[in-house]
Amino acid sequence: MKLLARMIAFLSFLVMFQYGAYAQSGNKIYVEQIGSGSTVNLTQTGQSNEIGNATLKAIVNGNNNTVSIDQIGNSNTAKLNVQGDGATISSTATGDNNVVDISCGAAGACGASNITNTITGDGNQVTQQTDNLMDSTVTITSDNNTVNIINTSTATAGAKSFVDISGGGGNLVDITQAGAAGANGHDASVTIVGATNNVDIRQGGSVDSKVVSTINGSGNALTIKSNHN
Repeated sequence: MKLLARMIAFLSFLVMFQYGAYAQSGNKIYVEQIGSGSTVNLTQTGQSNEIGNATLKAIVNGNNNTVSIDQIGNSNTAKLNVQGDGATISSTATGDNNVVDISCGAAGACGASNITNTITGDGNQVTQQTDNLMDSTVTITSDNNTVNIINTSTATAGAKSFVDISGGGGNLVDITQAGAAGANGHDASVTIVGATNNVDIRQGGSVDSKVVSTINGSGNALTIKSNHN
């Protein structure tokens, strides 16, 4: 009887150990969605989780798709490649040292689409890369985050980027919008409440270029280059 009890206790410990090791390593999701009018919701809680990775991004292919990513925890990674027009993409990262990398239209269509990132936490990295008519929005409420938006569009009305940093410091924002974008050009808007933030905006093309920047705080740096490649 004692031997049986010891065996049960040992097996219980082994299961708990394996579960703990699995939880520490994080969960990994790879998605390949093909078709139009789809809704894809991805939610992960914990740390070191992955949706796609550096060598193999999650893929959503088709028109008028809606993709929602919600990661809660630290050191999570989301790498997504969306192809198709009319896409609505939203990503929320709550925690520290997360990496969010979303491409839409790179080597394919992604017109009349929008990407929204919401970051709550420190040391996060956000990258958006598109090559068609696109609205890009990033909202940050924390410190020491890096935002890199690269929009290339020759469509009428151009690419539009909106960055809102409220109550955060030490953030780096780099917006590059290139291509002759039709009648109205490219549009960039940056609003910052905080200190020691660094914003670099470059907009190229031979058409109108609109930049609106509102910064409240000390030690901030703003660089704007219009009609510049």
